[in-house]
Order: sequence, then C-alpha cells, then structure tokens
Amino acid sequence: MTNKPNIPLDPPYIDNEERQIMESLDAAMDRGAIRPKSAEEVAEINAHWQRVLQQSTKRKAITLRLQNRDLSMLKTMAKRKGIPYQTLVTSILHQYVNGDVIERK
Repeated sequence: MTNKPNIPLDPPYIDNEERQIMESLDAAMDRGAIRPKSAEEVAEINAHWQRVLQQSTKRKAITLRLQNRDLSMLKTMAKRKGIPYQTLVTSILHQYVNGDVIERK
C-alpha cells in the first residue's frame, strides 16, 4: 500500500495534461519507482528552505550616488505608486538581477 495524497479522482480544475501527469505519478508510485518523502525528509527539506529564506531576506545598507534628475524621477514614480522611493529602487534592482527587466539596445 502506498502513501498517496487523497486527491479526488477527477478534479474539475485540472486539464488533460495535468491528469496524465497525475496518472503517471500514481503508476510510478504503485511500481515503487518513486516514493513519498518521510516525515524526517520533509522536515529536513523545510529546514533547508527556511534557512534559504532567512538568508534571502537579510538586507545590507548601501550608498548610491544618483543624478538629481534620476532621483527626482524615481521619487515621482514612487509617489504615484504610493510607496517610498527606496522601496521602488530596491524593487527595480531586484527585478534586474533576477532577469525580469529587459534591456533596450
């Protein structure tokens, strides 16, 4: 007997591709090709990601020198969004380093 999660047989919110994936996973579990994680493994994985999350939320204060015009524009944009300009700058930099900002050529 496998330790499968209790999922309805035909949930209305999944499409055919998702249904095929679920059936493939069920078949693999029945064959013993894959198995659910033990409580200890889940706890270890959760602890790892908690450490990663803690590291990712640490912040480091820096000093930037911006042109007056750029800072003024950032402050105006932030005011329109209803957020502090420092938050806007942080958000823009975060998006850039994650590859979410497309550079114009």
